[in-house]
Amino acid sequence: MSKYQFKESDIYLPGTDIPRNRLGVEDPELLHEIEETLLQQAYQTFIAECEATTRFDEAYLKSLQRFTLCQP
Repeated sequence: MSKYQFKESDIYLPGTDIPRNRLGVEDPELLHEIEETLLQQAYQTFIAECEATTRFDEAYLKSLQRFTLCQP
């Protein structure tokens, strides 16, 4: 069963509850594995780059999201 809930939306692949994605992945289990890997990588980068002067503002959080989920 997919963790995604809303089937009636343009963000999903036609006839599925799988979100459209840049990788073209249509298997929910594979998509979940890829998301998990990307989030683990982002967490490791976040920990490695976090400094006392890091500002957790909107721009920083957007850049973290882009790095995590918008990789080619």
